[in-house]
Amino acid sequence: MALQQPERILPKDPGHADLLNARFDTLYENDQELAAQIENIKNDPAGNDIASKAALDNHAANTDLHVTAAKQAAWNATEGNAKKYTEQYAAPKAHTHPASDLPSASTQARGIVQINTSVSSTATDQAAAPIAVKTANDRANEAYNLAQQSLTQAVDFKNKIVGAINGKFGGASPDMSSDQIASVITNLPVKRWAKGTFNGQSASSTGIGSGTSLSLSATGLSFSPNIVFFQVKLTDTAGTVYLEGMASQYQVIRDGNFNNLINIFSVNKVAGGFSLTIYCSALRTGGSSTLAVLRAYEWWAFE
Repeated sequence: MALQQPERILPKDPGHADLLNARFDTLYENDQELAAQIENIKNDPAGNDIASKAALDNHAANTDLHVTAAKQAAWNATEGNAKKYTEQYAAPKAHTHPASDLPSASTQARGIVQINTSVSSTATDQAAAPIAVKTANDRANEAYNLAQQSLTQAVDFKNKIVGAINGKFGGASPDMSSDQIASVITNLPVKRWAKGTFNGQSASSTGIGSGTSLSLSATGLSFSPNIVFFQVKLTDTAGTVYLEGMASQYQVIRDGNFNNLINIFSVNKVAGGFSLTIYCSALRTGGSSTLAVLRAYEWWAFE
């Protein structure tokens, strides 16, 4: 409604008319000023950040900025559903589960595992404890150190074998493999040997003035010997020893007191063995004679 200026009082009584009209004019002027301020508030022409009525009406009608009743109802329903879901399905912060509710781990799936301190277990659903890992690591380090020592010793042993072969025959090298070194050893020009015993075989003279002979042989050797040594002894029938020693082919053993002797002729080689004959003179004992007894003991044969 537009403001209207109040009708002035006619001056029939000038004193009172002037007094009242001045008041009416003041009220009207105040009304005019208030109307102007209201218009300013509605439009804010000076940019004083005072919202106009139109702006307030537009703001109140903007449903993107304000919650409508429908949205509030949807939100309330969502909040209720969330609370209900939490109550039914969400676990409290402090809670427990029986072991049967928890899945076990395997090589194909995640799950709970039991800690195991064994270093020899073959389980696939348990985890190694740090002490088991350390134990395995310590053993691995020990095995590595032993392997290094064994390698060093093996190299040293190999070099010594090569040095021994080359010191005697030659043909070996530290760069050779073990099979090559074994082949060199196998093909070395070695001489074979064997030993045995005649077990005290004996022969006695038939008379005081005669000597005797003893035929000996050995077989079963893997070679035919070129040299044979054997232990012989000349005694009387009472067992008194007059001659004793090691002999070989074409050798004569003699005593200087009574000229007793043992004579060995050639050793005959046969396949895988040998044969020989030993002779002794008549036994003289210094002023008298007695029967001679010729004995043979150990033998050594060389290729």
